Amino acid sequence: MKKNLFTRTLLTLLCLCLTAAFSLTALADTSRWEATTSRDENNNICIDFPEIQVVLPSSWGGKVQMNISTDYVSFYHIDSRTALTEELGFDNGGHLFSICFTTEEDYVDLPSYMVIGKTTEGTYYAEFPTDVQAYTEDTDIYDEYFSLADDIDWVKANITLTIETILTVDTEYIFTDSATSYLTEDDLAGLTADEVQMAINEIYARHHRKFLKEDVQAYFDAKSWYSGTIEAEDFDINVMNVYESANINLMVEYLDTHDFDSDAADSADSEYILEQSSTAYLTTSDLAGLTADELQMAINEIYARHGRKFNKDSVQEYFNSKSWYVGTVEPEDFDTNVLNTYETTNITLLLEVKEALS
Repeated sequence: MKKNLFTRTLLTLLCLCLTAAFSLTALADTSRWEATTSRDENNNICIDFPEIQVVLPSSWGGKVQMNISTDYVSFYHIDSRTALTEELGFDNGGHLFSICFTTEEDYVDLPSYMVIGKTTEGTYYAEFPTDVQAYTEDTDIYDEYFSLADDIDWVKANITLTIETILTVDTEYIFTDSATSYLTEDDLAGLTADEVQMAINEIYARHHRKFLKEDVQAYFDAKSWYSGTIEAEDFDINVMNVYESANINLMVEYLDTHDFDSDAADSADSEYILEQSSTAYLTTSDLAGLTADELQMAINEIYARHGRKFNKDSVQEYFNSKSWYVGTVEPEDFDTNVLNTYETTNITLLLEVKEALS
């Protein structure tokens, strides 16, 4: 964690005998993180900072510590941190998440974060570890860490700004958490095809990708968090984390299963639109002349090779007519992990070219 200044002594959160709120006396330069702690009606732990509230599950009591610094407060699993510190000889391990404050937009380069909100002074965001922070040499400690980690999505939903000078960030993103959580089909319900496509672009934009289509580029240029520095042809999809890759795959499937008009099924004259899409990396020249609908059907073709069925009748009928197709997997049961590297990379390229045409 950057700017590790004025680090304070770790504070054990809420022993079981705690029945009343208490105040944490902070140094002048850490006054942003002065806090009172109490229990709500469900016995969950409520930590109230001057401008933000963090609620932790009641089961975290006595298992988690809080470390306060100048511009962040971090939460650690006590036993993992103690064991790793003893083993390594310096403070290390057990990190669950941090709440940070910044006056810059530097958090957009982090591999796993969630914007909480903006004030007139700056931005609050949560940062999450991307590697294993548990102590792995003790089964009980390891299991306890991951029992806490399983609650992180619940914790994310219970971090809020509490001041009236909040500048809303709801319109800044289509999905604020598409880089830190798995989206579901319910999250996509009601979105148009254009909105889903823009949500895919949003994931790329977080990694500073530029866009070929002027109105898409203008859309992201208007966002306070966006910094476009990488040309479309130079963008490396390997920068995306597991959440982002999975969410892109989910949204690609949504574009197939939603009832959008498509003439692609009538336009193919052979057994395959792109016969090599599962065995070689496609190039933009391979896609020259294909319409947006044909590009979408080429994406469907990759899934169809793995036996996926399709919700839209016209798409299902198209693949039923192919001699190589055997549909055995229901759309809701399809696992994108069966895709190989060529297929995953080619889906990304097909989406990019489709976006430039739409």
